[in-house]
Amino acid sequence: PTNSHDPERFCNQHQAQIWQPNDPQEYQWVEQNVMRHNTWYYLGTVCNSRGQTLNPADFFTASGEDMRQIQQKLNARMHPGHHINNHSHPCMMSHRNNNTWRWMYHHQHCHEGRH
Repeated sequence: PTNSHDPERFCNQHQAQIWQPNDPQEYQWVEQNVMRHNTWYYLGTVCNSRGQTLNPADFFTASGEDMRQIQQKLNARMHPGHHINNHSHPCMMSHRNNNTWRWMYHHQHCHEGRH
């Protein structure tokens, strides 16, 4: 049987973290001080309150923070045609040091194997 802490333990064992920036300054600090490779990184936002949406304010954070408040400061958006769907694309990613993808997120299935 699994519990709510199993995924967190798995990530910690692999030195992986899923996070959601609270504002642009936090994202940029993490990008320059923690992210080490110019590649895709999962964000700690999954699923949403509408089933399918492009609006990051509707997303749920893994930490339980209120994405409506975060989005007011972050002002992120989904790439055109990319949406978060609770069944087929519940996750999203950003790309380090890429001005297009830093604030415009890419939807994912959560099992693509990207690092």
